[in-house]
Amino acid sequence: MARNKDMNKNAGSREAFKRAALGAKNDAYELIAEFDPEYFAYLKGLYVDGTFGRQGALPRKTKELIMIGITCALNRPRGVRLHIQRALSLKATPREVLEAVEVAAIPGGLPGLWLGAESLRDVLKAKGQKFQ
Repeated sequence: MARNKDMNKNAGSREAFKRAALGAKNDAYELIAEFDPEYFAYLKGLYVDGTFGRQGALPRKTKELIMIGITCALNRPRGVRLHIQRALSLKATPREVLEAVEVAAIPGGLPGLWLGAESLRDVLKAKGQKFQ
């Protein structure tokens, strides 16, 4: 009985992550869900319930733009790509994304700027869009 409850909780957590991902694919979460369902449920609490799924003072698009800046400054390619995809899906303009990247150059230096600009180009290209 408890195992069925855990399986249902894990399925709900996986679905919540998929909704929060806004179509940007990150297989690592599926692996964590498979390897350690209990931890995954806690992670959902922080990532989905506490941050990206919560209607707080900042709209989700703003949170994604902040994450773009942070991941650029930390030089994290996967995070930059995922958060650019999510920001664009939330109707951020390419110009807004670029500005988040440019702000990240202050704490992160030019490598973060390069990473962000190249990632934006690649995401737009994959979507069949041009920078405007």
